[in-house]
Amino acid sequence: MPGAAKLGRGLQRRVFWSDEARDRHHLLGAIFQLLEEEGWRYSVDTGWNEWDIQIYGNFWWSIVLQTVTEDHSGAKRLTRVRLRNRLVTTTVIISLVALSIVIYRQLHASHLDLWSVIPYSLFLVFLASRARALKSRVAELVDLAAHRAGLQRIKDRDVIVSPVPVQVVEAMHADSTART
Repeated sequence: MPGAAKLGRGLQRRVFWSDEARDRHHLLGAIFQLLEEEGWRYSVDTGWNEWDIQIYGNFWWSIVLQTVTEDHSGAKRLTRVRLRNRLVTTTVIISLVALSIVIYRQLHASHLDLWSVIPYSLFLVFLASRARALKSRVAELVDLAAHRAGLQRIKDRDVIVSPVPVQVVEAMHADSTART
């Protein structure tokens, strides 16, 4: 993999390469260590969740982190990380109350009542900015953990998947039609 690759796209996805058989477990171990060092609150997957770690970031948002490692030839490993925002219960409750007030005012006004729409819109912008700030901070934490775990950050588009030979595709197709 290229050594001088630039950073990948956005905050949602991270891709890391290892030539030394380092996989997602090495990365998760380094993430847990950093979370403990910095005093973050988090939950670990018990085996039944779709995420590996849920990080409780602030009053409004949490982040769920999912990882997967692809084995390539020899000791080469490609580890992908996905970060997703998750609403906290307080965000849902406050948003619903505020939206209910806006709807109530609009239903009882003879014209467009901007005095309720504008503050609610600003509240939504505030929520979006808090979500992005949290995801940005967690992405930095993941990058640092990957560095500590000996993984190299690469661009998502630099990942090359080997094409499947035509004979293999034809054999798979023949097997699927033979079963039916």
